[in-house]
Amino acid sequence: MPSFSSQLHDALRQDGDAPPEWPETVRAGLDRLAEISPLYREWLLAHPEWTPWVLEKPLEEGNLLSQSIFNAWLRFRNGLPADSPDYLARLRLFRRRCSIRTAYREVNELHTLRQSTLELSLLAEFCIRECHLLSLRRWTERHGKPWDEDLDKPARFCVLGMGKLGGAELNFSSDIDLIYFYEGEGHCRVDGKAGGFANAQFFTKVAETTSSMLQEQTEHGFLFRVDVRLRPEGNGSPLVRSFAGMENYYAAAGQTWERMALIKARPVAGDLSLGGELLENLHSFRYPRHPPPSLLSEIAAMKTRTEKEVVGGDNLRRNVKSGYGGIREIEFIVQTLQLLHAGRFPFLQTNSTLDGLDQLVRYELMEERDSRFLGDAYWFLRAVEHRLQIRGEQQTHTLPADPSQLAEIARSFGFGETEALQQKLDDTREGVRARYDQLLKTAPVDELQADWWTYFCEKTITPRVAKSLRHWFGETEGVDGDLLDFVRGSRNALLTRAQVARFTTVTKLFDQVMPNLAFPRETLRRICRFASLHGTRSQFLSTCSLDGNFFQVPALLFDRSTFIHELICQRPEILEEVLRPEILRRRKSTADTLSELKNGAPGDDGGDWLWLYVKAEQVRIAIGDLLGLATPRDTETSLSDLADAVLAFLLDQHDPEGRLLVVALGKYGGSELTFGSDLDILFLSAGNDPEYNERAIRRITKSLQHRGALGPVYETDLRLRPHGVDGPLATSPAALRRYHARAAQLWEKQVLTRARPVAGNPGLREDFTALLDELIYRETPHDAGYQELWDMRLRIQRERDRVDPPQRAFKTAAGGLVDLEFFAQFLQLAHGGEFSELREPNTRRLLEEIGRHNLVDQTDIDTLLDNLEFLRMVEVLLRRNKN
Repeated sequence: MPSFSSQLHDALRQDGDAPPEWPETVRAGLDRLAEISPLYREWLLAHPEWTPWVLEKPLEEGNLLSQSIFNAWLRFRNGLPADSPDYLARLRLFRRRCSIRTAYREVNELHTLRQSTLELSLLAEFCIRECHLLSLRRWTERHGKPWDEDLDKPARFCVLGMGKLGGAELNFSSDIDLIYFYEGEGHCRVDGKAGGFANAQFFTKVAETTSSMLQEQTEHGFLFRVDVRLRPEGNGSPLVRSFAGMENYYAAAGQTWERMALIKARPVAGDLSLGGELLENLHSFRYPRHPPPSLLSEIAAMKTRTEKEVVGGDNLRRNVKSGYGGIREIEFIVQTLQLLHAGRFPFLQTNSTLDGLDQLVRYELMEERDSRFLGDAYWFLRAVEHRLQIRGEQQTHTLPADPSQLAEIARSFGFGETEALQQKLDDTREGVRARYDQLLKTAPVDELQADWWTYFCEKTITPRVAKSLRHWFGETEGVDGDLLDFVRGSRNALLTRAQVARFTTVTKLFDQVMPNLAFPRETLRRICRFASLHGTRSQFLSTCSLDGNFFQVPALLFDRSTFIHELICQRPEILEEVLRPEILRRRKSTADTLSELKNGAPGDDGGDWLWLYVKAEQVRIAIGDLLGLATPRDTETSLSDLADAVLAFLLDQHDPEGRLLVVALGKYGGSELTFGSDLDILFLSAGNDPEYNERAIRRITKSLQHRGALGPVYETDLRLRPHGVDGPLATSPAALRRYHARAAQLWEKQVLTRARPVAGNPGLREDFTALLDELIYRETPHDAGYQELWDMRLRIQRERDRVDPPQRAFKTAAGGLVDLEFFAQFLQLAHGGEFSELREPNTRRLLEEIGRHNLVDQTDIDTLLDNLEFLRMVEVLLRRNKN
């Protein structure tokens, strides 16, 4: 019997178009194709005139390939009008001819398998566009042009290609997975007038007709099988959704398998820019910054279900796509790592499996040898899949049970024996499965999820749930409403199993955090309010699961501070900014903060900006305190350094001539600020221009007192200047010396023990430092002076913070913070002239120096320091709550 190539040559000769003798390589190539695919053998014998085109040089590659397909269609179409009844039949024959050409080139290794999949994908894309245009023309002629009545312009429609089509990795008998959607509500217009046919109806008809044209079975075969089950809510949902409906669905109910599907999504027909806009809006869903921790178990469960329900146990070792170590496992590995990391690594955001493998190596998320192995395995398994499908263009992925057919496949790869092919398959799939198992392990959370589902839906408390509730809240009764609101987002929202699954992954955080809260139920309500600012509740739970700080930090902050809760609920961007680990652990110096202020300040009035910056920094410092990243002393120093930088920044803005010096007094002077502390400050001036001083100081204090949503940047107090509120806003060193020589009382010298130059004129800083020693330490107070100070201390105790019982006034009551400060300052005034180390504005360091100089027994100093730390802790707790 003559060979297939001889038969084909004879058929061409009989048609009067006898080609020259083909080279032996061409004859062998045609015979090889005929052996592998009886169907393509039959098609070519029926259309021998296609053979010269099949044997031509390859189509253009890259961006020119689509144009090459279109040009080939124009020649094949030969002027046939689009409204001809034969148009689709001609298109189906064109699709056949292109498939044969691609198969011929692939089986004879005239181009790569990657080129084959790209050609098949772009061929499908071309056919989809042709059918879409035919359908659109048909329905526009019937009902007019769909119109977006809100924007007063034509409505838009797009077809998304999913799966292998979206990834440009189509095979010879793939379904094409499509999603149809539109933008623009309104009605179709004819001659500029709106009719009764709604846009949603119009585009549904377009989609139905497009699908029908693609998959209609005729004597010329069909174009492509269409699968639209990947659309939101699957078969039970409308075929076409609106743009907003797509966004809302994925935001509210999108699941892990849909994230994976959308990784492959690509606009293929209609308004391609509309498809790009949708994918951009779904970017955070496709590539989440904080994927749910249940991700791995969900993906592994999907694969397990596919093996059991679709492939079946008998075919697991024969199915090269979804079976053991098959193509799907390679795709799952890549897509899983994309879901885990592509939110942070932009070049991982690709719809190509092979490009994804390359980028995983680039970002050091996969060893190069593993990437190379999986890439080789992918193309080998795809080549086997193609051999199976080329045979009869059947959608099969299962190796034949017939030994002779398996032998044909082995020979097509150059294997002399079937066993060699089988060994290659076994080695490849074992390697794929080993890498798949290394990444994807099913987590045993199902029983716990069932317990919580039962609790929320049926109010049934299992022993495991009861134990958790008592551990978190100290009780089991009455907490279900608060927990349910936390899980679903609002009392009117539907509870989904996905939300319960994500909540289950968060329960370990509840175990760590809730028992340490003073007000766990109230704090949970506060977290709910905060969570409502972060999209859907499922997204918030997923973020918490992945980043425990996103739950732990707000819980601690909201439990300890009503002020911070209100602040973050009004300005949630604060928490997002400061939660980064490198920000939380950073100890900023005054210079660091001043640099940020100078580089970040807007050019116009930056009052709101400065307010927000200071509050964000205060929240960051509070988080470090709560998480144990800073000691109480560190916290006070950081808050004081922040205020120093703000004042230096404002001096730069409002004292351009550099005349002023800012001096901190009181707790601020001692670098002992806490949350909500006033700034006691004194301004010194080097010039004799009261009007300039007044203007600059008022601008500085106005900026400090700029009020945001919850109070000013800082409350300021300038009353400790000479002559108090009756004195000028700024004084000179000479005027300060005269005042203390003539009118100052001893308590005003005591105030200066905590003076600390903060920012401003360097010369003034030196003069003021020298003046302090002269004013405070030149003379030791006499006994009457100490009595005067003690009387003032008793008056403070009587008149300030009168509460019942008096011990609640932890600051001014007997034994409170004021006693500790007066005690240290008495000794400072008495001995500072003798020991320069006592000239220290910070109370802790001053007490340590008093002990070091043996002015008080060290045991007593240790006790005083312990008491100081405790009382300061009380102060921080109270101040942090209301600021």
